[in-house]
Amino acid sequence: MSKISSTSPPLHVRFGDFELDERNARLLHHGHAVPLSPIPFCLLCTLIREPGVLLTKDELLDRVWGHRFVSASVLKGAISDIRTLLGDDPRQPGFIETVSRRGYRFICPLHPQETGLSPLPPATTSLPMSQRTSSSGIFVGREQALARLQDAWQRAGQGLRAIVWVAGEPGIGKSTLIARFCAGLPDTLWIRGQCVQLHGAGEPYLPVLEAIAELCRRDEEAVSLLRRVAPTWLLQLPWLCSLAQRETLLHELVGAHPQRMLREMSEFLDCYTARRPLLLITEDLHWGDPSTLQLIDYLARRPSPSRLMWLGSVRPDEPLVPDHPLHALRQALRGQGLGEEIGLAPFSEQEVSSYVRERMPTMNTVPGLALALHERTGGVPLFVAALASEVMSLTAYGDDTEPARLVRRALPESLAALIDHHVARLTEPRRRLLAAAAVLGMRVQVDTLAWVLGDSLMEMAQQCEALIRERLWLMAPAPETSAEDPHRCIQFRHQLFRQRLYDGLSAPLRGALHGKTGSTLEALRAEGQEVTAAELAMHFDRGHAPMKALGYYAEAAEAALLHLCPAECMSLTARGLILIEQIPESAARHTLEISLATLRGAAAFHTLGAGEEARHAYQRAADRLAEMSAHPMTGLALHGLGFLHALRAEYPEALAVAARARALAATQADPLLILAACTVQGQALMMQGHHGAARETLEQALPLLERTQTGAEHSFIGFIADPQATVLALLSLSLAQLGLFAQARARLQQAYARARQLAQPMAQMIVLWCDALCGIRCGEVARVAALAGEMRTLVDEFALAQGQAPWRWFQGWADTQWGRPHEGAHQIRQAYLDNRALGMISGGSETLGYLAEALVRQREWHQAQEALDQALALVQRHGERIVLPQLLLIQSTIAQAAGDPLAAATSAREAFEEAQAQDTPWLALLALITLCAYQTPTRAEWNALAALTTQLAEAKDTPLLAQAHRLLATGPSAP
Repeated sequence: MSKISSTSPPLHVRFGDFELDERNARLLHHGHAVPLSPIPFCLLCTLIREPGVLLTKDELLDRVWGHRFVSASVLKGAISDIRTLLGDDPRQPGFIETVSRRGYRFICPLHPQETGLSPLPPATTSLPMSQRTSSSGIFVGREQALARLQDAWQRAGQGLRAIVWVAGEPGIGKSTLIARFCAGLPDTLWIRGQCVQLHGAGEPYLPVLEAIAELCRRDEEAVSLLRRVAPTWLLQLPWLCSLAQRETLLHELVGAHPQRMLREMSEFLDCYTARRPLLLITEDLHWGDPSTLQLIDYLARRPSPSRLMWLGSVRPDEPLVPDHPLHALRQALRGQGLGEEIGLAPFSEQEVSSYVRERMPTMNTVPGLALALHERTGGVPLFVAALASEVMSLTAYGDDTEPARLVRRALPESLAALIDHHVARLTEPRRRLLAAAAVLGMRVQVDTLAWVLGDSLMEMAQQCEALIRERLWLMAPAPETSAEDPHRCIQFRHQLFRQRLYDGLSAPLRGALHGKTGSTLEALRAEGQEVTAAELAMHFDRGHAPMKALGYYAEAAEAALLHLCPAECMSLTARGLILIEQIPESAARHTLEISLATLRGAAAFHTLGAGEEARHAYQRAADRLAEMSAHPMTGLALHGLGFLHALRAEYPEALAVAARARALAATQADPLLILAACTVQGQALMMQGHHGAARETLEQALPLLERTQTGAEHSFIGFIADPQATVLALLSLSLAQLGLFAQARARLQQAYARARQLAQPMAQMIVLWCDALCGIRCGEVARVAALAGEMRTLVDEFALAQGQAPWRWFQGWADTQWGRPHEGAHQIRQAYLDNRALGMISGGSETLGYLAEALVRQREWHQAQEALDQALALVQRHGERIVLPQLLLIQSTIAQAAGDPLAAATSAREAFEEAQAQDTPWLALLALITLCAYQTPTRAEWNALAALTTQLAEAKDTPLLAQAHRLLATGPSAP
């Protein structure tokens, strides 16, 4: 923590080609901002503030870091960072001179500057119902931290979006600092969200949704703006839209990618803060869900101006999980100067003296009291306050022991003992109240607490008021509603108090309170109050009501998919599937197991690809369906399992799943069963080379999809992408295989229109994928390259892991055709390996064919044969015959290069026969034209060539048809 006096005027000076503006935290070089993280920036300001003066290492460590837990090597690293940015050579310094073994001095001449930056115009921040927090209470030792918050708010008001964390151990005073900061902004709009600790990842975007809901209650303009630019967020606040609007949004947002919610909220905040600055507070970010943390990262990197300050509190030592995303987020944003972290240190002895002077005025002159408090508490404000209250209480009740001795005697060896001491002094009604509140959470609604304990609301409110007045256990949150609001909240003064109370409960009592809390919240939810399924699941889980918990875990997991947050769905289903093992076999258990496993399969595919995790989850659901096939998710489970089998090139298994779905469809009215059968069967048949049957099957799905998507009650949660766009895209590829290129293009246009209408990135990627495959079959190199570029843009923007490999092998194919086979082969080989790592084996024979072709172009015959042999092995192993004709033609090219025209002609004839067997006239024509290059065709082959040119009327303008016509003009039938 920097010790520079907050009363020093902010620097604004020029030195060399640089300009330093301390108030706005800017370092400019020729007028352009230079990124410099907060600590090096503070160090540079410290040096410049005393130009030409030697500042020792100890002085710099004390002023910039407070000399706590920081070694001289850290100072050396920060100096090195500054020198790198300034381009300063330490051997011939122009800015910072090293004084060996002593310290550093700033040696460049300074030129004071007038403030010349142009801030954004100020905006009125008051609303009809302004938010205020009490400015009463003691505030000691945090003046500099408060000044940094105020500076960040000023920068935010000028359009420089600020991401700020207040960090410190439990009890260090984070919430107090934030409350005082808000108290100094009486006419500012600020909203608040609380992170909570739940099983799994918890509710996606929970603190943000809480804050946005508060904003919408306070400002009606926010509702209309949300409806216009952030419909996926509006969907999560159902009380703001009608049932009809909600159903419309559900259909429009099917398959939307999680990145959409990031973009929409960023746009909403930018638009909203264009009218007035906004302070968004999220407390306890160490319990923040991954989606909220991802939103913070996204906003921090957004280049557009915004008068937003996102202020969060965090414990540096939590979460304890090493790979929690908060760790990486804090390091990345601080390291890149995109976020500012204000660390709070324990009180110094002088600050404890100030606290004693204000909190204990009658004992201010007692010798050694402040020193004793500081020594015994380590200066942690929470401990200081608790022990001070204890000393005052003991003295008031007649204990005439010297206060300093009281401090040393009364303070327990650990915090737990201290809190237990206070717990022991509670009356039974108060202990009962606080125990129930600890089960409910950090922030509690008074009426909910009354329901759980069976007390009257009036009696509960009086007890809470008494505890708040004592300033030890509870506090009143910042006012958010009027005093008459029946849902008034209380909160613990610190999480440690709440946690110790919770841990001190006996297991039976804790379970009973969780069970009662779950039942109470369930009843309130039925009456229309906002209670999340994840919260109910946690309470019933810990309350030993596993069947109810499982039902809510399934509901919360489905909501997570609807939120476009598959990672949260994975966490929730993981806990649910562990819990389900404790339940005896029954129809109810099997029902919940099918739901959880199906949702987990969908989430696993989105997060991990087509690997074993997704397959195992879908298979688990399918196995249970043997015992209850009428489950509502039967169609979705079988579709997911069959689709996964097809992606893994397990085509017989995929067809078996499709047959099972058709058999069940004969007895059930679930339209997803027919949809699963048609799409899975169509995809598998196409990959096996049965293109006519694939076309027929896929076309059967189209009218069904149109009817299904007009239904008011149906949604496609759990699908990888919009089924209609997917089926149209697959159908276009089947038509292209059959040589019906005009029809294929028409279906592609329909697929594009559908995907773009819904703005679904995954659906758009699938359509681009199939379009590129069609382009390769037509030899449209420029088009395939353009599609690869579009796919790459989409993949990068929305982090679509499943599209990372395809765009690269399509680009590699285009590079090969354009005479860059070396680059093409490298791209294709690596993309093929990366795709297999995701478990996506389907289409691997075609990708290896691209690789073999690129190696042929390089005349790397041996390597080309190896790649071709791998592709043919996949054909043999999986029955993936879709590109077998092309592979045989590559074999003929390799044989011709080896000086064996007979073998080349044989391979070309085999390719022709395979194309005829697959009923793919385009490939048959290509095989015959290749054969003509090796030997004279037979009369039957000439006749076949003529028949194919007539049959392929839709391809009359292609180079291949032109070549065929030239051959016929010189053949035995020519006039």
